[in-house]
Amino acid sequence: MQKKAEKPARKFRKQARLLEQAHKDRNVWEDIAEYRRQQWVKAIRERDHKQDQMSQLAREKETVQERLVQITRERDTALRVSENKHRAWEMDRI
Repeated sequence: MQKKAEKPARKFRKQARLLEQAHKDRNVWEDIAEYRRQQWVKAIRERDHKQDQMSQLAREKETVQERLVQITRERDTALRVSENKHRAWEMDRI
C-alpha cells in the first residue's frame, strides 16, 4: 500500500518542481520584459529631449538671423549716411 501512495506523491513532487521552474522562468521573462520596457522609455525620453533641443536651437537660429539682418541694415544705413556726409563735405569745399 505504501508503494501505491509513493507513486502519486512522486508524480505530485515532480509536477510541483515543474510548476516552480515555470514560475522562475516566468519571473525571468518578466524581468527581461521590464528591462526592455525601461530601455524603450529611456530611448523615447532621450529622443524627445533631443527634439526639444533642436527646436530650441532652431528658435535661437531664427533670432540670430533676425538680429544679423537688423545689424546689416543698420550698417548699410550708417554707410549711406557717411557717404552722404562725405559728399556734402566735398560739395562744401568746392
